[in-house]
Amino acid sequence: MKIGLNKNEKGIALGEIILIALLISILSIIMVPRFFDVSEDAKWEACLANVANINALVQLYYIKEGTWPMVDLSDIAANVNYFVEQKLPDCPVTPAATYFIYPTGHRVSGHKRGVTPHP
Repeated sequence: MKIGLNKNEKGIALGEIILIALLISILSIIMVPRFFDVSEDAKWEACLANVANINALVQLYYIKEGTWPMVDLSDIAANVNYFVEQKLPDCPVTPAATYFIYPTGHRVSGHKRGVTPHP
C-alpha cells in the first residue's frame, strides 16, 4: 500500500494556499468595516423616524386636544390613544436620551450627525 500522490495526481501547493488566505484577508479588511457603518446608519435613521412619528402625533394631539403636549411629552406618552405602550420609543443611538419638544416651534428634538445628542 502506497501513501502519497501518484505521478498523475496533483495537489495544492503551499503558495496557492497562501494566496487564497491573502485574498480572503483582503476581502475581510474591506467588507467588515462596511457592516459596522450600516449598523450605525440604521440607528440614526431609526432615531429620525422616531422623531418624525412623534412630531406627527404631537400635531395630532394639538388638533384633537386644542393645546400642545408638555415639553417632556409625558402627557402624550401616557395617553393610550397616542402610544399604546404608554411610553415614548427609546432612542437607538443614545438609549438614555429622551425626546422633548422645543417650546418655540413645537417640534420634537432629535439627533443630528456631528452634534451632541439630545439631553
